[in-house]
Order: sequence, then C-alpha cells, then structure tokens
Amino acid sequence: MQLATATHFDRQDPPIALDSRRRSPAKVQTPAPFMKWAGGKARLIPQIEPYLPQGQLRYGEAFLGGGALFFYLAGHDRLDTALLTDLSTDVHNAHTCVRDQPQALVDQLQVYEDEYLAGDADERAAYFYWMRSRHPAEVEMTVVERAARMLFLNRTCFNGLWRENSKGHFNAPHGRYPQPNIVQSARISAASQALQQAALVQADFRAWPQLAKDHGLDFVYLDPPYQPVSATSSFNAYSGGGFSARAQRELNDVLRELDAMGVRWVLSNSDCAFTRDLYQEWNIHTIYAARQVNSKADRRGDVAEVVVTNRRTGLRW
Repeated sequence: MQLATATHFDRQDPPIALDSRRRSPAKVQTPAPFMKWAGGKARLIPQIEPYLPQGQLRYGEAFLGGGALFFYLAGHDRLDTALLTDLSTDVHNAHTCVRDQPQALVDQLQVYEDEYLAGDADERAAYFYWMRSRHPAEVEMTVVERAARMLFLNRTCFNGLWRENSKGHFNAPHGRYPQPNIVQSARISAASQALQQAALVQADFRAWPQLAKDHGLDFVYLDPPYQPVSATSSFNAYSGGGFSARAQRELNDVLRELDAMGVRWVLSNSDCAFTRDLYQEWNIHTIYAARQVNSKADRRGDVAEVVVTNRRTGLRW
C-alpha cells in the first residue's frame, strides 16, 4: 500500500478502516493513562501515595497531562468526585473524547494504525510528518479526529514526548518504532469508564481556588511543569511555551489560598534550590524518579524530586 502521495496527504474526508486488520475485542483492565507522558507519575505513585490523605476524596487534579494519579485513585475506588483541568486544548480534548466518545476514537485510531503500519520505514516517516503538520488551528477536523491525531503522534513520536513550540505546534520527531500499538482499545475503554465520574475543564492554574470552591473539593494534586534544575535541563513546554519562575511563584500563592480554604493538597516539582526556597513554609519530601528522556545516556538515571504537602494541625489527613 503506497502512502506517501500528495493525494493521500491532502485528503480531508476521514478514510474507511480496513476491517481485515482490526484487533480482537478489548479486554477489561485497570484504568491507567492512555497517553505516554514525559514526567508522568505512574512509576512514582508508590512513592507519592504515602503523602496522600486517607479515605474517600472529592478530588481535583491541575496540570492533568497523562492523569496517572487520577487513574490510580479511580482504580482503587478512592474518589467521590473529580475535577480535572489542563490548559492544553489537546490534553483537554483527548480526555473529553475518551470519556464521551471512546468507540469513535478507537475507530479513528484504527484507521491511522492501518495506514501507518502498511508503509515501509520511509512511508511511515512521511505519514507521521504529514499528520504532525496538520495543526488543528489550520486544518478543519472533528474533536474525535483531533484526539486521534494527538494519540497517534504520541504513540509514534520519539520517546512519547508531547512537546509544543511557542506557537502551540507539536514538534517532536518521528520515533521509528517497528510495531507501535496505536489503537490500545482496552486502555481507552478502561480510561473512559474511570472518566465518567470526572468533570473536565480547560483552565489555568490561577482559577483553582474558585474551582475548588465551586466543586466542593477537599483535596487537590498539582503537577506543574517543573522548575529547571539548570539552564540546560529544561523541559516544561508541552503546552505552547514554558512555565516561568514567576508562574511558579504565582502557583505558590494559589497553594496559600487553597490552604486558607481548608483544602488539602500535594504538589510535585523538581528538587532544586529554587523550589526548596519557594516552598519552605510547607512540608517538603524527597522522592526519586528514573528519567529516560535525555538524549545522552550518561545523563539518565535516578533524579531527585520533591513532594510538597500542606499537611498540618487542623486538616484531616
């Protein structure tokens, strides 16, 4: 099947899936993130969990990203309700689509997988870069097509790194994996079931005191883009640009507001002098993350991070 043709890449109408390549029906599984995510917390949950409040939670998660902690808590029946926010339109749209239209999303992903895997290495690369070039602000697409585009790129790009430039354009390179699992219908089905109990809002972190009040939340987890530990180590630009030191300080102001409201919270960030100074009024704990996204192998390995909490007298924990 030839893919790299002008007619193919210029097509606007959604293609028809090749039924002969469809996978077997999805099996039930524990909810988990349906996107690979740089800095995702799935592997760190055993270290974060001891710092979480006990009992059932009216839960909020800012900077949703892959949503690892939400899916963990949902899978362990810890949530009475949940509010999930992210500033990224693509992250918000993908989770909303998984929640509300999982089968339509699976069908569209099946189309992309069929077409992508039918090509040779060069044709796959051409297909990837064609898909990457179709920015939703410039090419008309449905919410399902937009979500499927994000997941396709996420599962075929280098290291699963969702990265946007200052104009909001995804710019990670092709990953050239021999047999990527693009559809992942069982994972989408499990995530969709978990998300049924969640409200999804596209919002800036500065809105969280009001959101927590409006939704009656009693616990919020915040996983902002990390403060760089050095001038050359920064990756905090998955949503159209970086997250400045000023934004980090404004986030601490939000934490103070939440604390004054009696809302419990836990925050993750990098372990560096800036963050330890910024959060010195709170409880700071050290955990260790294995990082594999550096292009230089000798710079990968365990990296210290901080878990910050407002656990104190007067707040049930």
